[in-house]
Amino acid sequence: MTLFEFYTNLRKDVLKQISGVEDSNGYFSWDNTTPNYLIKIRLESLLADYIVKAKEFGIYVVTRYARCARSAHEGYPTENRYGLDIPYQDDQFVWGADQLFQGERISTCPCSTKNKPHKNYVIDDIIYKKSYNEKDCKIISSIFCDISEAINNAADKKARSGIREHLLRAILRLNDAVLPMPVDEYISTALHKNA
Repeated sequence: MTLFEFYTNLRKDVLKQISGVEDSNGYFSWDNTTPNYLIKIRLESLLADYIVKAKEFGIYVVTRYARCARSAHEGYPTENRYGLDIPYQDDQFVWGADQLFQGERISTCPCSTKNKPHKNYVIDDIIYKKSYNEKDCKIISSIFCDISEAINNAADKKARSGIREHLLRAILRLNDAVLPMPVDEYISTALHKNA
């Protein structure tokens, strides 16, 4: 898959999701709009799928464990869905500030294979290989953060406008990524030509 195909496929899938996010009927007894929990499941599935696909372009999501139930826990042990050994701050990667999640999650900390699932404090970092195109990696990372924020806004009893807002921002970023130049750059260029 080329980067252009990745962007256009993701754009198509996000547009499909945003078109299904309708406001509920409020206080009416019958509401046949898609409930937030289903929207959340669909967005989580979409994000998980594209996180795996993004590996081809140097993007990875690594979960680091800030603390766990084990008293001997030290540092930030990590795990990932790729089966790779990527220790925290591995110098092959850029460890930026983008995160998909930070908080408590029931999981098994990799600091000990004997651990049982407990409530652990984890951080899902988006990182990228230094050998890949930094601009593209930052774009993909930002889009993933937008989708993650849409998922966070898909909690029960939350307004669906928050879901649409973040998905729309992802679409705008995707539009800029597939066009020959970002829209703001095009506008600026056109204004200078006409001046």
